[in-house]
Amino acid sequence: MVSSRAWPRTATFAAVAVAALTLLVGVSATPAAAGGAGSTSRSTGKSTGTSTVTGANSNVAAKPLPAAPSHGPNVHLGTGLPVKPAVPQWQSTLAAGWQVSLNVPGMAPTSEGVMTSVFWVTQNAHITATANQDVGPTPYYIRIYRNSTQFAICGTGTTCSVDATSSVIDSAWFSADISDAAGNKIVASNPPFVLVDWHSTTVGLSTSQTTTSIGSAVTLTATTAFDGGPSPFYTQIFDLTTGARVQICGTGTSCSVSIAQSSATTHRYRAFVSHNSATFPLPAVQATSLINWVTWSNSGLRVSLTAPVFTQTTETVTATANSSVTPTPWYIEIFDADTGVRIAFCGNGSVCSLTGYTPPTPNVDTHLVAFISSLSTAFPPANIQASSNVVTTMHYVPR
Repeated sequence: MVSSRAWPRTATFAAVAVAALTLLVGVSATPAAAGGAGSTSRSTGKSTGTSTVTGANSNVAAKPLPAAPSHGPNVHLGTGLPVKPAVPQWQSTLAAGWQVSLNVPGMAPTSEGVMTSVFWVTQNAHITATANQDVGPTPYYIRIYRNSTQFAICGTGTTCSVDATSSVIDSAWFSADISDAAGNKIVASNPPFVLVDWHSTTVGLSTSQTTTSIGSAVTLTATTAFDGGPSPFYTQIFDLTTGARVQICGTGTSCSVSIAQSSATTHRYRAFVSHNSATFPLPAVQATSLINWVTWSNSGLRVSLTAPVFTQTTETVTATANSSVTPTPWYIEIFDADTGVRIAFCGNGSVCSLTGYTPPTPNVDTHLVAFISSLSTAFPPANIQASSNVVTTMHYVPR
């Protein structure tokens, strides 16, 4: 049963909702006149008053950027052969008992016995092949292979060193051998191969509260999958509403900051993993979190949002307030946070449920957020009194 109220506040789909969808509205108490007992303050979504940031790292240690890949003076990169002194026949007959080893910093066997070395993207893996004899006075060469393709070759000395890197997430197998000019006669090879893995990271952002009272602090925490210490990257948290960076961390997997606002307002926050920069655009972005909405308001209203992680048909999206919005001038509104399209709104009760909803793009995450605010199709809406958590949902279509 839907509580009685004048039309503009009757539970209704947004214009974009298909006719087949059904909007369920929770039962509310006896309605009061619009503008009656309600919020004591209005949040416009604009930055007003002052912001207090606690625990920001203002003097984070600088990290050097990765150097350009380098190689030894005797190294010829890619395919082909380096210049090699003429080899007397009597010396070439002494080429026996060859051995070659391959070293990559940090390499260690996995549980499956695979020799593996792990680096952050853009970092150099210094690959060194070492022979037990100088190949200079012989008809042989030290060769290093990347995924079975010649990567570097040396015609003199006992070592052949070269840096390998990747600007994107990647894996490559490295091996070495000692062989003749044609590469046909292999007199030594290194078992086993070494797997070099270049990884990046993911980052998530959470907030201790999505709505709090004016002057109260909320804690924002960015969490990464890998410790950023050994990398050239930083975890950074930005206030997208003002464009200001509020936190930067160079080490660890957790990066937190506490923020309070002195007046009614709603701010958007996002975490990034990138090179150090206090302004946009950020260089070398490796990971980006979802946007977190935080509202400071003395209305006392709160709202949360739920939706299934994925569905193969249709789903129900439910925004739940901590009290009925019927006797207030406010509405519960649900938005597609990716497109800014309002998908539902309710003017009565404390529960606003949208059934029959299908996320717009199959097999792609859709992000939804709810507000208690003035009735508005604008994103974000005007006079936000409470903001919800952001939920991720997907319309899964088997391929």
